[in-house]
Amino acid sequence: MRHKKVSRRFSRTSSHRMAMMRNLAISLIEHEIIKTTVEKAKELRRFLEPLITKSKTDNLHSRRVVMSKLNSKDAVRKLFSSLGPRFNDTKGGYLRIIKAGFRAGDRADICFIEFTHRVIETEVKDENLDNNSIESNLNTKPEAKEKPAAEEKPVAEEKPAAEEKPVAEEKPVAEEKPVAEEKPLAEEKPAKKQATKKKTPVGKKETEKPVVKKPTTKKKSTTKDKPKENWWSRFFK
Repeated sequence: MRHKKVSRRFSRTSSHRMAMMRNLAISLIEHEIIKTTVEKAKELRRFLEPLITKSKTDNLHSRRVVMSKLNSKDAVRKLFSSLGPRFNDTKGGYLRIIKAGFRAGDRADICFIEFTHRVIETEVKDENLDNNSIESNLNTKPEAKEKPAAEEKPVAEEKPAAEEKPVAEEKPVAEEKPVAEEKPLAEEKPAKKQATKKKTPVGKKETEKPVVKKPTTKKKSTTKDKPKENWWSRFFK
């Protein structure tokens, strides 16, 4: 039974758990806000807040203690140079947890963890907030830069006109040859008489004679049908 044991194991070994907390702390010191699960954020708060308290007193011993926990020179340098003096007047409560719903894959609780006194990267100076300076910035439009005038290109010298070539003399027209006399056409042969068909008058139409089918008569059999013999009769002949 694990009575009076508050620590979270995260299904990891002690060395793996310590490395995870160290990486989360270094990322939070570098970016000042990170996104993780709620349980990891609560455990990170227990791990990092004592180190921030230790960074308020900048001496060699406190630097060595924090260095043994984080094992990162850049994180220790930022912690003692900027974060420690920033929280010099506050006594505890250096981190804030903001819940941000559930993760899509396994529906785990997600949250943002950040420093309570976090410096925003884009700071606005007081000089830019004066009403006169704002109105002057709105009224003044950026002047369009004048483009340098293009240099005039030198005019090309006119070439002398080509001399006209002498026109070639016309050749004399060849004499026309006498036209040959036309030969008399051969006499047309009389066309053969075509066989003329008898034409039917327009009013009368050709009537086809109906074909009469002759009735077919069955030939009578000359021989009378013989009575069928009994099967037993061949034994009694």
